[in-house]
Amino acid sequence: MDHHPNWASNQRVSSGDQHSRDAVQKGDVMSDRILYYGESGRGCIGSIDADNLLQDVTVLEEGTFASDWTLITALSGDRILYYAGASGRACIGSIDDNNVLQDVVAFPEPPEGVFTPGFTEVATFSGDRVLFYGGSDERSWLFSIPDHNAPQALTFFEPGAFAPDWKQITGLSGNRILFYGEGGRGCIGAIDADNKFHDVTIYSEGAFAPDWAQIAGLSGDRILYYGGESGRGCIGSVDSNNVLKDVTVLDEGSFAPDWKQITFLRPPG
Repeated sequence: MDHHPNWASNQRVSSGDQHSRDAVQKGDVMSDRILYYGESGRGCIGSIDADNLLQDVTVLEEGTFASDWTLITALSGDRILYYAGASGRACIGSIDDNNVLQDVVAFPEPPEGVFTPGFTEVATFSGDRVLFYGGSDERSWLFSIPDHNAPQALTFFEPGAFAPDWKQITGLSGNRILFYGEGGRGCIGAIDADNKFHDVTIYSEGAFAPDWAQIAGLSGDRILYYGGESGRGCIGSVDSNNVLKDVTVLDEGSFAPDWKQITFLRPPG
């Protein structure tokens, strides 16, 4: 892995190997793709199968993406939302079955743009509802981003509506959301049809490892945890009662150490 810094994991399927790529893209596995976004706009699109085997499918060289994206989340219809926290600019792109990425619509920074700067985390729910979390100093917003790509503000939350120290948030099935914070504490909440959030299960400090840099909800009520510079990770599970378990532990060096965003390319059901 240290010798191949452009790869997401060391189980690699070459993007030029048509037979292997077709195998990855058949059936439900076609939707089980993961976008890794790293320094200098490089990236990788990988896959995960039912046995938690991670593979690299398409390697995206430096400069493929803009280098200032800080948040990336999936939308329905094979769309991807990119957001730059420093400026508030954003872009909705698309991805096809061959992992070809295209820009669809760009949103400039304010005042012309739709989004404001300062959001630190993002999560998508059913109905293409997207929560932009503002941390301790900024408002949080819930937007709807339907398939015509015109964002609509649904609800804003004043500072203090959420705990100020969440480092990662990710959508789960059943309109649940996992919040992960300092000291390995966390919470699973839920959003209802009226766009109200409710805490469901609280996890005290130490419930999670303290070093996770990215967390992504996957299909089958699985969760991918990524350890940043160590390149370690874990695939866990969460059941309908919000019981969390480790399923597959991924040793140091299993991932490239510089991924800034890891996004499952299918919104949670």
